[in-house]
Amino acid sequence: MRNLTLQSKSVGSLVTLLGFLLLPAFASAQSVNLTWDPSNSQNIVGYNVYRGGSPNGPYTKLNSTLDPNTAYSDSTVQAGKTYYYVTTAVDSQGVESGYSNQSEASIPGGGSGSENSLYSFAGGNDPKLPYAGLIFDKAGNLYGTTEFGGTDNQGTVFEITPNSNGGWTESVLYNFTGSEDGAQPYGSLAFDSSGNLYGTTNFGGSTNCNLGCGTVFKLTPSSGGWTESVLYTFSGGSDGREPYARLLLDASGNLYGTTLLGGTIGSVCSSGCGTVFKLTHGSSGWTESVLYAFEGGADGASPYDGLAFDPAGNLYGTAYAGGASANGAIFKLTPGSSGWTESVIHSFSGGYDGTHPYGDLILDTTGNLYGTAYQGGHQGYGIVFQLQPNSNGRWKEKLLHGFANTPAGNPVAGLVMDTAGNLYGTTMLGAVTSTCTNGCGALFKLTPSTGGAWTYKVVHDFGQGTDGYHPTGDLILDSTGNLYGTTQAGGAQGSGMVFQIMH
Repeated sequence: MRNLTLQSKSVGSLVTLLGFLLLPAFASAQSVNLTWDPSNSQNIVGYNVYRGGSPNGPYTKLNSTLDPNTAYSDSTVQAGKTYYYVTTAVDSQGVESGYSNQSEASIPGGGSGSENSLYSFAGGNDPKLPYAGLIFDKAGNLYGTTEFGGTDNQGTVFEITPNSNGGWTESVLYNFTGSEDGAQPYGSLAFDSSGNLYGTTNFGGSTNCNLGCGTVFKLTPSSGGWTESVLYTFSGGSDGREPYARLLLDASGNLYGTTLLGGTIGSVCSSGCGTVFKLTHGSSGWTESVLYAFEGGADGASPYDGLAFDPAGNLYGTAYAGGASANGAIFKLTPGSSGWTESVIHSFSGGYDGTHPYGDLILDTTGNLYGTAYQGGHQGYGIVFQLQPNSNGRWKEKLLHGFANTPAGNPVAGLVMDTAGNLYGTTMLGAVTSTCTNGCGALFKLTPSTGGAWTYKVVHDFGQGTDGYHPTGDLILDSTGNLYGTTQAGGAQGSGMVFQIMH
């Protein structure tokens, strides 16, 4: 506990910084508590509290309405930051005094694994339930989507921007209406080199499907805000239906993605078994072509997530169902002069090797693939796997970790790898926190060691206090190794949150 007592000059009050208390479980519970003696001036009806990230400002007002008390608790501080506070007094005529003297508070870093809550969604007109992960722009701002919330409760695209005072500000870039523009986006976003954003919506668009067949959209920035345009509307037939995943851009600006349904409509999948598609930009707009339509047999079915390119231009992805044992598959699409050829490089058996892969795949520099399966493994709660290519063109699966519910279970997101080769990911369920049915989820790390073994460690357990729970989107890393992600539920206001985990 730190105590600072400073004499106020312009308000005529005493400002006392009582200190901050870092709870051991999660950094979002940090707070700076300010108290001051009442002003000696006449007709004072309340006070304003301001905070800055640099000495002598600029400052941002923290309280939304005039505070009649002589105490304030700032619970939006972040680990490793230093903040500067001033107060003002306001009289009955609405006249505000100058700033008081400045008080300073330095928040401990909290160490590796400490969590900062960057923003908690409120629902209603604010976004709600961010299923997908985040992306950075070049300036360090974060962007993402929410499945619900917004002015029509059909989902949003949002931005989280760091402030000079150490906090983060959320703004909604677009509210989906559920009509032609799309509805309920599940996937992460993608940037092109010009700063345009691209994404998919599960529903909306064509009325051929009950809630709409889904869209591919673009958000274009301008001085007046962001403008949404629909690049493609799925019809629900051979072109695909319900794109759940993020898009992938190639060097020419073409877009690649998957649809959960549509494609080949038949007896195996009454609404189609899903597709891999490409959108090509030309002088007359965007043209969709189906690179592969799943048959629902050994070739796989129902691709939930996005795609990954290797250096040779081959595409890789996961199919939640189908495969040789109907427990899901990893597929490869190879381009050729007559189109793309699909091959299954691994079929899950439903046993120790896992079942039902949900998340995106990533590649390392030697061409190995890494991913997760939602179920299976030694205890049935999912796995982390590696696929290694052999010289004969076959792939060998290696089990890196099998989940056991406690301390974590059931991953639905993909993985991210740091520069040292460590893998990070999340589980939607499991973990030691019992405030959620079947567990609140966890963030984990896998560290490679000599001999090919991997060491598993839980970095953060979700669901503690006002912490979020049920993380489902991919994580991202900043240049210093801090991790960023979303939880689709929980947070201070119960509608999900954006978090940072310190390296």
